[in-house]
Amino acid sequence: MNLLRGIGSSAAALWRKSEGTSLKSVRRERAVYWLAYAFELTLYGVWQTFLPTETTLLGLPGDTAIYVAHILASLLVMLLWSERFRPLIWVSAAVMVAGFIPFLLLPEGGPRLACGMVAMAGLGGAVTCARCGFAFAANNSERMLGILLMTVAVALIYLLDALGLSGPAVTVALPLLFLAALVFCLLRFREGSLEAKEESSREDAKGLYCALAFMVVYFGIDGYLYSLRDQSYEAGFILFCVGMIAAAALFFVALVRLWLNAWHLWTFFFVLATAAALLTVFAPQLGSRLPGHLFSGLAILGWPLSLYMLACAQRRYASYRLLKRSTVIFVILSPFTTISDELVSAWAPQALPMVAMVYVLAMLFLFLLTLPYTYKHLFSVGWLTELSREDMAPEPEQPPAEDPFAPYGLTPREREVASLLLAARTRRQIAGELGLTESTVKTHTSNLYKKLGINSRVELFRLFGASPASEGEITE
Repeated sequence: MNLLRGIGSSAAALWRKSEGTSLKSVRRERAVYWLAYAFELTLYGVWQTFLPTETTLLGLPGDTAIYVAHILASLLVMLLWSERFRPLIWVSAAVMVAGFIPFLLLPEGGPRLACGMVAMAGLGGAVTCARCGFAFAANNSERMLGILLMTVAVALIYLLDALGLSGPAVTVALPLLFLAALVFCLLRFREGSLEAKEESSREDAKGLYCALAFMVVYFGIDGYLYSLRDQSYEAGFILFCVGMIAAAALFFVALVRLWLNAWHLWTFFFVLATAAALLTVFAPQLGSRLPGHLFSGLAILGWPLSLYMLACAQRRYASYRLLKRSTVIFVILSPFTTISDELVSAWAPQALPMVAMVYVLAMLFLFLLTLPYTYKHLFSVGWLTELSREDMAPEPEQPPAEDPFAPYGLTPREREVASLLLAARTRRQIAGELGLTESTVKTHTSNLYKKLGINSRVELFRLFGASPASEGEITE
């Protein structure tokens, strides 16, 4: 199905009323998974822009200490992640709320820094929960819609700051609004709705690691370009915001309307990032910093692209075990990307433009050097085609044209469970055949009953006109 049509129907399903168990109602139920990720990323952007802390911890900038708490909590929750994830969501949400509210209200100082670390630790747990829902419960069109909303929202927040409109309504009320929306979405996550692969092969791992590498490279480049932006330079920062909105539009038009593939977009991103770094270094000779700010905003193209590709790669390749392994790798690599620019900015600010240019050119060289490998494992034609489909969830077989479950929006796993229920299998038998626990089968059964608008297996047989092998098999 066309990705653009899927984006439109996903957005419309949030607003339109529907009866019974139609596909639109299923889309509305699933919206919490992509909205949670959009709210989480927007909240993180709000924190970085409007709520920095000047307090240091052991000689490190306060923002760096807060980021370390964020990434370590994200890692911990990922390592603890399982099919029974609701306790992790509740704890992450509680820690986030307990830290964020005083962080927003306290004056600068040690207590505020401590609350900031607690808040971002909770947000780190929340991002892991939201990321899993984004990858394993949403489809491509929903991922695209969530990323576009997030990118534009952050650009508009930056623009408010550039225009001097970042008063309490933005620095306090807006973060609280996003916080409430994020918690609401997270608490509506349902166990059994997230569908990861049972096992990942070595080839799967190569594809996921390539996608992860592009995200790490983007965030490293963006960190240096962000450090070069002068938020006190109003004209330049407004132009940066305009470039950021243009990048979101470019991402949508190129991938959805022009059917360009992700490889072309990555090439374009490196061109934009290189131009931004060069223009910043040679700004004195040019007599203006405006071009550097504009190209820095356009280079934000790598943000939605890296997030979208990684989530799609996780859906395509990752089991939970592989997801945990790749997260550990990201945490190990993150200090070299997300923190190194802050250290250079703090200890050698005069050298930052040249260091940023060298870093961007080095990443461009690595991109060209490793292109044959990444093209084989990530940019293959078949996989890139899947990015333009509404849903890339792999199914074991092509469903028949007269699929009885088609109108109800069941997931592939729920279809399997429903078929076995109609074959009069017990929960224990279903668990054995599918390699699941009985509690997981029970969760899938509850979810599919809700989508079908029924309450028991007897009603399931009646709905599909099936006859149980024996009356004793249809009791729950």
